[in-house]
Amino acid sequence: MSAPARRPDLAQRLSALGPLYWQARLGRWWSPPASEPADGYSLLVPVPGDLPVFLRLALAVCAQQDSRHRVETIVVPDRMTPEMRRLVDEARPGWAGPLVLAPLPWPERHVLPRLGNPGRNHAVQLVTGVQACAATHVVLHDADLFLLSPGALDRQYELARDRGLACLGISPPWDPWYRGHGLALAATWELCARVDWLRSFAPYMHMAHRAKMFGEEHMFDTTFRAQSLTDPELVAVQGTDDVVHFNYVISNYRNYLRRGQGRWRDGIFRLTLISVFVELFDRANRCSYQLPTLGELADCLGREGGSVTFPGPEAATQYAEFRRLLGRALSGPWVGPDEHERLVEALAPFDKFYGAAEVTAAGT
Repeated sequence: MSAPARRPDLAQRLSALGPLYWQARLGRWWSPPASEPADGYSLLVPVPGDLPVFLRLALAVCAQQDSRHRVETIVVPDRMTPEMRRLVDEARPGWAGPLVLAPLPWPERHVLPRLGNPGRNHAVQLVTGVQACAATHVVLHDADLFLLSPGALDRQYELARDRGLACLGISPPWDPWYRGHGLALAATWELCARVDWLRSFAPYMHMAHRAKMFGEEHMFDTTFRAQSLTDPELVAVQGTDDVVHFNYVISNYRNYLRRGQGRWRDGIFRLTLISVFVELFDRANRCSYQLPTLGELADCLGREGGSVTFPGPEAATQYAEFRRLLGRALSGPWVGPDEHERLVEALAPFDKFYGAAEVTAAGT
């Protein structure tokens, strides 16, 4: 007699429903906005709950920022863990302004970690943060972005406020489809947006989803559908050289977990990047992370049968760019001489394999 078929769990059922579920679930904001929002911005910090090193880094980076216009800081993990609570509790006494931890609503706090979709997680984190904020604006800080100027966030808010913008970003989307259709949108990292503008759309409209525009169906990333439907005079980009952003770090990690060891090619060194951060900033808890150590990754160089594969020496240019960005990211006050020395030692096998010059203790 065959075993009875297993009933799909909640995560599987919601995943199968897809857009229908999210339109019903996030068809409206479930709490009213602040009755008298404070002038300034709420700093929203969405972080991966199973990678606490990114919260350590986000807090270290944002602690160096001027806070004249910052009303509060809201940390929104995609999963709540004791380590998330501990890190926020440790940082709170010395923080400029309120520092709060906002859990995802039920049932998303239970379901999203099991689905492992980074884009969906990020959108629900945004919605959760906007629901909790008490300011007229929000700034959405990316966990894999480093701010090298202490006035970066305050300037971003001042520009958005003074120009009366709905949203102001620091770079355009990578996707050329928008530019090809005459849309000048702002990427979400360090996006400063008016809360009333965000709330003028149903929450699900800010999620990544497929929709039809200009007679074509296209995948719109977080906030892009709302931006596309907004007066273009109210959406702007103000570029800056004072940031380092790696892109696709968390999405690469989630995809790595889904595929498992032996089937992941670290073609743009994002898994390596996370291992670098763990080695430098959370070494004592290294065994709690679901990823190889830097030593184990180094053993995979030049091998096709390792737990992770890498491009060959022909990728020297890409690796050199990775090292350049890493050197800039680690040039801030959140890194001391000891960490720089460990970095040089840990990445020596990669530098040798790709023929890269050694990064000095000055981070150049």
